[in-house]
Amino acid sequence: MPAYQPTADQFRAFRDDPYDGPIAQVNLLKFRVKAEYAADHDLHGVDEPGSAAYERYVDAFQVAAEEVSGSCLLFGRTERYFIGQGDWDAVLVMHFPNRAAFIQTLNHPDYHAMHQHRDAGLLCQELITTRPVN
Repeated sequence: MPAYQPTADQFRAFRDDPYDGPIAQVNLLKFRVKAEYAADHDLHGVDEPGSAAYERYVDAFQVAAEEVSGSCLLFGRTERYFIGQGDWDAVLVMHFPNRAAFIQTLNHPDYHAMHQHRDAGLLCQELITTRPVN
């Protein structure tokens, strides 16, 4: 079932994994129909799709990722299902030199501000962490 945040066990397993090489994260994203900012946010009540709010998050997150040598490999809207079926609106693929770099982005001084756009725009997601086969 799609989720919104990792469980504590999932985060610990990710953080404590001894593999220290490059990782890519594949995010399957489902957006809110309409962005929902908190009542005290400047954009509260704005009439825009959730995807617009999430794009603000991606723009800011890419900057934070680049500071730790991470990069956005793809942020694209779902075109169609060629194999299988699903209900995802977009895919975000991020690359990091190691898991510590990704965790640094979560501790970025601007993360709380950028995360508000994620909260406003994202309904749910699945995030798959990958590592090279060889």
